[in-house]
Amino acid sequence: MDRYLRHSLIDWFPQERVQNCRIAIVGCGAIGNEVAKNLALLGIGNIDLFDYDNIEIHNLTKSVLFREEDVGSMKAEIAAVRLRELNPDISVTAHHGDFWDTLSLLQMNIYSSIIGCVDNFEARVRLNFLCRATCSNFIDTGIDSKFGQVSIFPFKHNNSASCYECSLPDSVYARMQERYSCGWLRNLAFIERKIPTTVITASLAGSLAASKALQLIVDEEPSNSLRLFANSFTGKTVITEIEKNNQCPCCSSLMKTISITSKNPSVDIVVSNFPNKNQIISTSEPILISMRCVQCNLGNDAKIIFERAEKYDSSLEICPRCSCESIALDIRDRFSVSELKEHFSGRNLPVKFIRRDSVDSTMIIEME
Repeated sequence: MDRYLRHSLIDWFPQERVQNCRIAIVGCGAIGNEVAKNLALLGIGNIDLFDYDNIEIHNLTKSVLFREEDVGSMKAEIAAVRLRELNPDISVTAHHGDFWDTLSLLQMNIYSSIIGCVDNFEARVRLNFLCRATCSNFIDTGIDSKFGQVSIFPFKHNNSASCYECSLPDSVYARMQERYSCGWLRNLAFIERKIPTTVITASLAGSLAASKALQLIVDEEPSNSLRLFANSFTGKTVITEIEKNNQCPCCSSLMKTISITSKNPSVDIVVSNFPNKNQIISTSEPILISMRCVQCNLGNDAKIIFERAEKYDSSLEICPRCSCESIALDIRDRFSVSELKEHFSGRNLPVKFIRRDSVDSTMIIEME
């Protein structure tokens, strides 16, 4: 018997389109489990799962795809196995690692939508930028113990729609910065706030997100960005339009025309794309250029690092020789072309991408 017989009785349900589309789910925790399960049962033909984490015992109270014997295994890999069991007709690909490193800007246009099921603001901000820059539909989800929230950003239909950052208050950026010390070194003293949740709110948000993903496939795309806020106790759902913010850090930084290419990360290859050596380019992450102890190294011979600053933590500020908190660090995310060519020739750029903004265009070069 046809697996999708009941779907065929729905006059608006485009089963063939559903089976031919591809959706990315970023985050395979509680909400990600629910979204993935729903999309698999709907018959979404291609599902890509992105997650860096392993399964822990406390995940089992709200993750329908995980079992006790899975504890310690990779979330994305186990979720992919379970989805194939639910529906052998679909293709599921697991990507273990940080989506920032595994999700390519150049591949994002293959997705009908990208559903964010992450649990922190920094990941949401980064995923929002990738979707906004590539005009990819973005669905963001969030939950607590009682409420579920789903936001829809139809960038593929309207690339000038408001984005996730358009409505973020300053307090969120302050909280994000608490993760880091001394210009984007990881702060060892930072403790991530744990938000209590249940499978009820996870399933609520997961159902709404899957429904909105289906809506985008059916072509009933909203022209503007919307946020749904649902109370799991009362069933009341409030829908609001997310207003455009002309001062938005994301939207205001991207020009009307955006071009995206990829290059070998070699500094020499990348700078060859910029004939004007005075041009300023920005990096997607701050780079730790060099370090020098101002207490016991009084000369100017700094140690060159040239790595992502976020790879290091705040202990780097303490000199291993004199034990003083006296390390001077040079951390930046803006460089002139001539500076890169003169000082870092022969090295690779340790970032996801670089960008160059002009009056009316943004050029993004992703590192291969």
